[in-house]
Amino acid sequence: MRSFGFYTRLAWQGMLKNGRVYLPYILTCVGMVMMYYIVCALQLSTAVETMRGGSTVQEILSLGQIVIGFFSLLFLLYTNSFLLKRRKKEFGLYNVLGMSKLNLARVLLLETILTAVIAAVGGLGLGLLFSKLAELSLSRLLSAGPSLVFEISLPAIISSLRLFGLIFLLLLANALRQVHMARPVELLRAPNFGERPPKANWLPALLGLILLVAAYFLAVTIQDPVAALGLFFVAVIMVIIATYLLFVTGSVALCRLLQKNPRFYYQTKHFVSTGNMLFRMRRNGAGLASICILSTMVLVMLSTTSCLFWGKEAALRQRYPQDITFHIDNLYYPPDAAAAAEHPDLAQRQLYVPAYRELIEAELARRGWENQPRLDFRHLSTVASVEGNQLLFDEAKMKQAERVMQLKGFYYAHFLPLEDYNRSQGAALELQADEVFICENPAVPYTWNTLSLPQAAGLPEFKVKSLLPEFPQVGVSNSEIMADLWVVVPDVATLQEICTVQQQAYEYASVLQWYFGFNLPENADPAEGDEFVRAVWNQYDQLAQQAKANGEFEPPYLHYADVNNERDWYYSMNSGLFFLAIVLALVFVAGALLIMYYKQLVEGYEDQSGFGILRKVGMTDREIRSSVNWQTLVLFFLPLLIAGVHLAFAFNMLLKLLLAFGLSNAVMLAQICGVCYLIFALFYIAAYLVTSRVYYRIVAN
Repeated sequence: MRSFGFYTRLAWQGMLKNGRVYLPYILTCVGMVMMYYIVCALQLSTAVETMRGGSTVQEILSLGQIVIGFFSLLFLLYTNSFLLKRRKKEFGLYNVLGMSKLNLARVLLLETILTAVIAAVGGLGLGLLFSKLAELSLSRLLSAGPSLVFEISLPAIISSLRLFGLIFLLLLANALRQVHMARPVELLRAPNFGERPPKANWLPALLGLILLVAAYFLAVTIQDPVAALGLFFVAVIMVIIATYLLFVTGSVALCRLLQKNPRFYYQTKHFVSTGNMLFRMRRNGAGLASICILSTMVLVMLSTTSCLFWGKEAALRQRYPQDITFHIDNLYYPPDAAAAAEHPDLAQRQLYVPAYRELIEAELARRGWENQPRLDFRHLSTVASVEGNQLLFDEAKMKQAERVMQLKGFYYAHFLPLEDYNRSQGAALELQADEVFICENPAVPYTWNTLSLPQAAGLPEFKVKSLLPEFPQVGVSNSEIMADLWVVVPDVATLQEICTVQQQAYEYASVLQWYFGFNLPENADPAEGDEFVRAVWNQYDQLAQQAKANGEFEPPYLHYADVNNERDWYYSMNSGLFFLAIVLALVFVAGALLIMYYKQLVEGYEDQSGFGILRKVGMTDREIRSSVNWQTLVLFFLPLLIAGVHLAFAFNMLLKLLLAFGLSNAVMLAQICGVCYLIFALFYIAAYLVTSRVYYRIVAN
């Protein structure tokens, strides 16, 4: 027991004496446990689950648990290495004085236990304290009423203890490995053991530059949103590799070039700081690259999720342009009696279009909404490639384009009969059997005089009679992944022929649909829309039951969408992503700041004796401060500058990615990126002011 008390006291005193190193590490452990518990508790919270869209948010938070847990493991291993390096001299002294490696292992074990207990108690305590605040913030983002119940999530506590217990075991194993394999002399010299001045290795620097330029070129020139989705992670990996190569080898090459410039190098502040940076630049480069990558991740996450959050209504309207929509699938218009007899069930489906229209129109009239503009048309929407004036349905070609993520030359083609266009637009246009109309698309100019579908042998080469105004936005054509091509054909028979050819070309082909959509009156309550849908649905259900009772074919299913109901899910998804981005940003910012702090702390102790010698040979405190300021300015603000450059070049790709969520506001994305960068820069400058003072105080003693 006495020996246990001795080793416990030794471990505790060692932590206290190295408080400048241990305190930030322990605070980081506490913060990681707190963040993990909060996310885990929200993911399991019944209060969040009952919020509007809460289940969607909890699915997103489950991903956040994995990210925070994985980052905690990597980051604590990284920061623990700084702490262990500082303690190795102390352990070496104990070893020389007679302590065995087993005794040192006991000290390390007790230090790990003490740190783990403080982290668990402090992290879970703060997690319990701030989890309610996080829940209230989340309810505010979801526009849900706050819950007055305070929950203590036992499963979240167990999950946190299990995860961080495993992490601390890995930290202990890593520390024991390093102490066991090191000789006493190496332990004594570890804090003062620096790296040899590296040579300027131009080949990796050139490779990093080529990778960075290639990634930037890819991000700037990409125009296809589908390609952007696939190539985003490729570009990210290229940028990460390039950043590390350039910071590690490119910074060495830069220091060598600075040394060759006499006017720059032979100045007091530049001479000392450049020499210091060059001497340890390989390690500096890795740390600076890590800070740069973390900073870029924070900026990208916050910029994109903020854009989704603030632009969620516009994105929702892009996806659901009308307040209420109905549609039925698998329409079939047989060309003759034989075809109708061959597929009697399909032939009956198109007969329900006027019946369903009558139901909806009657309900509109009952509510006094009969004058509301509506879209009412049948259509076929499919993917087609364009070669000259030919529209082709080629599944193999489409799959090949998807594999290489290049859909240039493909259109999202929509075909609708003339009578439906006239009904929806209140027009009285006419077409001959060999003529079509094409609706204009501001994003893609059409210059065709003729249009042919060579796979449809029964159809002629159509003359493009004229271009019509852009077709109103509908939910079937707002993906913006491919350009829309709206073609008005003469009649339903032509539409059915195109559908038949298209279904022969694709394994999973599109089908003929009927679409009916309208907006609620301006003074209507959103709840009235839900009542309208339920009223129409009840009448549809009666039709279905009557058909079943009469032994008739089952009526086609009446699909519907109410934008107010969809708003709950869409808002919850975007708000959940925004909330998770804020949490992860806090974690990553804390990681970047701690890397800065430890880097300055360790290097301050390493440079302390060197600056002492320079002071003895005549260097003044003012010159020391000037040298320190120049060094910290270069090392600190270079990652911030490069992170801003990364964000600027990623702008085009981020804009294309946001198109997948229905958002295409480039101005808003640019403004949010700028605001996020400025806010992040303020935190960064504050960290610079703190850490530069720490470094100066160490080297000034």
